[in-house]
Amino acid sequence: MKKNGMDIINILKYGMVLVIFVYVVILLVGQGGDAPMETVQENILSVVKKEGMQEAGTQEFKRYYGLNANDCEGVLLYLPNDVMGVDELLLVRVRSESQAEAVKDAAQKRLDTQIESFEGYGAEQTKLLKAAILEDRGNYIFMVVGKNADKAYTAFKKSL
Repeated sequence: MKKNGMDIINILKYGMVLVIFVYVVILLVGQGGDAPMETVQENILSVVKKEGMQEAGTQEFKRYYGLNANDCEGVLLYLPNDVMGVDELLLVRVRSESQAEAVKDAAQKRLDTQIESFEGYGAEQTKLLKAAILEDRGNYIFMVVGKNADKAYTAFKKSL
């Protein structure tokens, strides 16, 4: 079963190592986050239905998340325009890993507060809040709450 000094088993071993190496490289490349903020923002907003939301500024970011938008490279925030609304979109490009943790923690705290506020009487709102997507990729923190959250999340992933 030897073929030019190498048997089939050795060829399979080397092939398997090569496949694992390629897989790891693909995983690492897929976790990027170096796309420009404007590009990511445009891609997400092109699929998000902004009905029930309004764009918010730096003051609202500070009020609801307790963070200063000037410390980040970029912030996009849409908040519910109704007291009974929960649709929300947050995209933050951070400068460092420690800042990413702070933003992600603040976003999780915001979700927890919203769930606590609506639990018990807002069944539909609570369901949407519990299905919220919160993820960090590269330099970005992304959070979305709403009926079409999965479309926004897909656009976010494809942008990076």
